[in-house]
Amino acid sequence: MIQNKPEARDAICQAIAATLQRSGRELPQFSDQDKPVKNYDGFDSQCGIEVTVELEERLGVGDLGSNIFVEQVGKAVHARSLAEIVDVVLAKAKTAKGGA
Repeated sequence: MIQNKPEARDAICQAIAATLQRSGRELPQFSDQDKPVKNYDGFDSQCGIEVTVELEERLGVGDLGSNIFVEQVGKAVHARSLAEIVDVVLAKAKTAKGGA
């Protein structure tokens, strides 16, 4: 299980890279301010699902949720940055493993 932000960030970047590579896309230079759904060529909703499933397998977490890459704020949907995605994944992984 991931224990900290660097481990979570590494797992997320690896999952994104693997998914983009499988579809023949270029790999980005990962930055914490990046918003994958806006900044990474070819990163669409299907890619987001594939990355989430890959992350669940890598981390041994049963369910990270429907879309860790965006946040619903009222009726609006906002793309999350890589740093925000790390926080979401850590929180969901902790909850899934029985943490507080």
